[in-house]
Amino acid sequence: MDIHARPRFAQPLEESDWHSLLSFDSGADIGIGIFYVPLTNLEVSVDRSSNQDDWEIAAKYRFLERSDRFPLSVAVRAGADIRTEIRVDHEISYFGQGIVSLGIGPRIRVSVLPTYLTRTAATPFVSVPQEDVFNVLGALAIGVTRTVNVQGEIIPRRGRFGSPGTGWIAAIEKTVLRHRFSFTVGNMRATTVDQYTASDFAGLRPEDYFIGFNIARQWKLK
Repeated sequence: MDIHARPRFAQPLEESDWHSLLSFDSGADIGIGIFYVPLTNLEVSVDRSSNQDDWEIAAKYRFLERSDRFPLSVAVRAGADIRTEIRVDHEISYFGQGIVSLGIGPRIRVSVLPTYLTRTAATPFVSVPQEDVFNVLGALAIGVTRTVNVQGEIIPRRGRFGSPGTGWIAAIEKTVLRHRFSFTVGNMRATTVDQYTASDFAGLRPEDYFIGFNIARQWKLK
């Protein structure tokens, strides 16, 4: 079982200075999640974002695992996002994702995630919800050493009027025994599928950069 914490600080870097500790003194959206593998190749998760008190419940099944002889892995993920803080119509959104990853040598992994979402999250008077959203997300992971890697994620712009820009986030991660820590920077603060798939930025600007970090702790239940 893994437990993840993912704070994303609210103040853009360009508006911060040393007196605000480069935005660390600002408020943050906090993501906390639990990921558990009850059966081989099956992962279930409960993830919560403090933004709109958004709960994401999902299951992921891996059909094909990458090996030394075959560099491709394939999985599907499906679930629901339940928003409970801000009362708007259609508080529940459903989503499905395909996850296809290609290993290039022992240290590089490229992934594409075709994603369908019934309805995006929206903040009243700030952003407008979109229905039946489809987007193809991308991810890249490069192992620098055995315990240090860099990662990147991109959320493409959905047409000329569907999004103000392309969303992205980059991270550098350090792993130690049963722990992973990464420092992040990017123009996206969202951590749930209903909030990041359309990259509408919820009233923010694509040219604003935010920092954050991820902490993951692995627990043995047996």
